Amino acid sequence: MLALLPIFPQPPVESGAVHQRADRIIYPPILWPYPVPAPVEETVRVEFDAQGTDWGAVYLDGRLIYRPHNFDRQATLHLRPGGYRLEITGVVRSDRWASGFLDIGRDNSQIVVVRFSKTGGVRVSGDPHVWIPD
Repeated sequence: MLALLPIFPQPPVESGAVHQRADRIIYPPILWPYPVPAPVEETVRVEFDAQGTDWGAVYLDGRLIYRPHNFDRQATLHLRPGGYRLEITGVVRSDRWASGFLDIGRDNSQIVVVRFSKTGGVRVSGDPHVWIPD
């Protein structure tokens, strides 16, 4: 393999002289600041399960997100970690069954199940400290 390389004449070496072997110097790119990978946006799966037969409505931060009727008694949302104002009412919003705060994402719980009814109130599984009633 060495036989294939061209032979360059070497000049005589003088003491104290600096020799460059190439006419170009290649500097590697410097990445500053070091690129930090973008954080993955975590979401928590929140399942709402209406117990009993009463029709109702679920409001999250003042917005209607779910109305349980005869055949749609369950709903699933994927929410970012944080605090949310939860209000559960009957068909008429003034008929409030329960209200409070959902504080999701405080620990490693990836699924939170919120069960509610007109007479039974709200029960939460997944993390016992998620539901903070008024």
